[in-house]
Amino acid sequence: MLAVRLSEDPGCHVVLLEAGRTTGAEPAARTPGNAFQLLSGPTSWSDVTTPQRALGGRRIGLAQGRGLGGGSSMNMMAWFHGRPEDYDNWHALGAEGWAWNDVRPALRAIEDNDRGADSWHGVGGPMAISSVRDAGALPLTFVAGGVEHGLPLVEDFNGPVDEGVGLIQSNIRDGRRHSVVDGYLAPANSRENLRVVTGSQVSSVLLWKGRAAGVVVDGTEIRARRGVVLCAGALRTPQLLMLSGVGPAAHLNDVGVPVRHALPGVGANLQDHPMITPVWPVVDGSPLWNTLGDGDIRDYQLLRRGPLATLTQAVAVLRSDARRASVDLQFALTLLGMTAKMTLIEDPVVTCAISLLDPDSRGTVRLGGADPALAPLVDPCYLDADGDRIRLRSGLLRARDLFRSPTLAKATTGEALAPQGWSDHEVDTWIDGNAGSEWHPVGTCRMGRDARAVVDPDTMGVHGVEALFVADASVMPAIPRGNTQAPTIMVAERAAPRITRHASRS
Repeated sequence: MLAVRLSEDPGCHVVLLEAGRTTGAEPAARTPGNAFQLLSGPTSWSDVTTPQRALGGRRIGLAQGRGLGGGSSMNMMAWFHGRPEDYDNWHALGAEGWAWNDVRPALRAIEDNDRGADSWHGVGGPMAISSVRDAGALPLTFVAGGVEHGLPLVEDFNGPVDEGVGLIQSNIRDGRRHSVVDGYLAPANSRENLRVVTGSQVSSVLLWKGRAAGVVVDGTEIRARRGVVLCAGALRTPQLLMLSGVGPAAHLNDVGVPVRHALPGVGANLQDHPMITPVWPVVDGSPLWNTLGDGDIRDYQLLRRGPLATLTQAVAVLRSDARRASVDLQFALTLLGMTAKMTLIEDPVVTCAISLLDPDSRGTVRLGGADPALAPLVDPCYLDADGDRIRLRSGLLRARDLFRSPTLAKATTGEALAPQGWSDHEVDTWIDGNAGSEWHPVGTCRMGRDARAVVDPDTMGVHGVEALFVADASVMPAIPRGNTQAPTIMVAERAAPRITRHASRS
């Protein structure tokens, strides 16, 4: 979407280079209920982490969007702004001008929300945001069970109340995924000053006398007059910088990349939402995605309604400990069973995906070598901070108690199939073998002004390199407490005028 915003200036010629070949308009991508099919194959980079020390040495899959629309064309479509204090923390960490009062107008302006316009939401924006249209029996049972468990009923998780249980909003409209391709790129396709090239993987940025002069794609140089903007995400933006010789000098020397500009913070500060996926049996006959029948398919084909027209419907957001100042856990009900490897369980079960919203663990992205074809080495250091494990364990116990509430127990027996034991040792052993990722990496080129900051929060320029900009989730100083789609789009929206102003002067 950043390319679209930059091309609003008719004097600016923009070339959008996308490594993937999918357009985001494929039927599978547009059907919300098909989202799990997009986690591998041509729509995803299908990254894996390095062996995780705190998880028994397992490698964790990281589905990251590949193709036009990026993650918005293959993710789970949950729409969360993040909490006001998340952005105030960005400001405190050095991203001046990115506090809640600064970013709130942009979050509203992005939306065309079916709730209408108010102090939290907007209408007329590029992203179509909708409430759950056909709430299923099990999601409603989950909400009722949460209320029985003592959680407040939340009508709007992007409103003033953030702790409780309720139905969510998604970037779905009339039963179809609404990605940034739909909201931004498609309406701008006719612009003569915007060129979109798919199947073009950038291998490095051309640097000349301390300035970004273009990029290299498949051995061919593409020159840039005003600047180069990296929007490759929290894993591949730092990879591109390091392949270009911008990053921690010792590491670049180790892998044989000539150092063009030493910048130690590139690839550091990696954060992600660790997630566990306990499952419960379903006994009340409610439809699950793996039991969809011909009638459900016809409902979707003819009316864009039914189970295929939605995905995640109900969540609970809560604190791992009542003494904590703010929420740090999210429970998302998923109408199928998932293993730690994100493979599907055929039995009639539901998953309560439990994610830790503000982990203390910090990891890195590094080069696997000087060859651009090599995948980056991604080490999120999941649960390396002892407190992360304690809070995730607390979340699992809270979920156990929630599913024992009278309404949920009738639908699921109230007893989990996995894990089977509840002592600290049994729970920790199960977490070691089953914890994974919610696929929300951020922070590897963080905004700030200190020696380890990578991006200037005023200009979005890379410190020490002229005409080189970053505008994606990698610039976030800290991970938002919620799904990262809306905050990432907001970053790009606010980055566009900053880049335009600075590029015109450089």
